Amino acid sequence: MGESREALLVAADRCYADSVERAIEVHDTSSEDPVRAGIAAAIEMAEDNPDGARSVLWKLQSDWEMLERLQERLGGEPTLSALRIGAAIHIARSELASPSPHLRERLPEILSWLESEN
Repeated sequence: MGESREALLVAADRCYADSVERAIEVHDTSSEDPVRAGIAAAIEMAEDNPDGARSVLWKLQSDWEMLERLQERLGGEPTLSALRIGAAIHIARSELASPSPHLRERLPEILSWLESEN
């Protein structure tokens, strides 16, 4: 039983790393709107696997190194960037918790938090 649990944890960790790195890669290579491109990639992955997306967001909230990387890409004052990222995570998690999540419909709201400097 212990080995199968460890295999699940390794798979979950790999899914987390792959998902976050993919969204960052899309952000970094976008010539148009990097924030929108990165979030759109994350939403696409979430649509394919809402349960996995919930796990990724849960883990992201406690991954300080990754949050700092995201804050750097978002720009602005670090504390404000952290709050903006937290708001976007909260919106996504609440939508993904619904019986029939439609995360793409929440894109404007998520972007309004991530793109604002107020």
